[in-house]
Amino acid sequence: MPEWNLAQAIGMVAFVIGATAFLHSDGRRFRLHLMVFQVVLCSHFIMMGALVAAFGCGISAIRSYASTKTQSTPVMLFFIAMLWVMGVPQLEHSYELLTIFGSSVATWALFKTQGIQMRLLVMFNSFCWVTNNLLLGSIGGTLMELTFIIVNSLTILRMYRTGLRTPA
Repeated sequence: MPEWNLAQAIGMVAFVIGATAFLHSDGRRFRLHLMVFQVVLCSHFIMMGALVAAFGCGISAIRSYASTKTQSTPVMLFFIAMLWVMGVPQLEHSYELLTIFGSSVATWALFKTQGIQMRLLVMFNSFCWVTNNLLLGSIGGTLMELTFIIVNSLTILRMYRTGLRTPA
């Protein structure tokens, strides 16, 4: 059982902030909410000594904001490159690669997709991160990603149903 400390408490704060991000159907609000969540989660991972995860969250926070301003391929590629350049040298465990790969997929999704497709790809990222968080022992991070998967699934279902009722 992981130890309860300030780092875990910050992780729980991130969980509370992040738990509502996937309720947004509006892509811009979704991206901005993700940014706030990722900044807080970055602090949690720094305090836990998980530098790959911290770099991933920090870069992802900036990426989430940038994706509200541009859908530029060079900007997207910059963020993906940063994930790999900053993350790989910090790897201590093979499972940490999941965070880099998942975050790369989510970056592509935020810059190049919309709607349900974007949320499905971001959900793939959540599966990568839940595995990392379980192995790391992050209570808030694990709860958060599991909640993301559930809430994101419900939002996708709601968006799908709304799409079926909307005439083409």
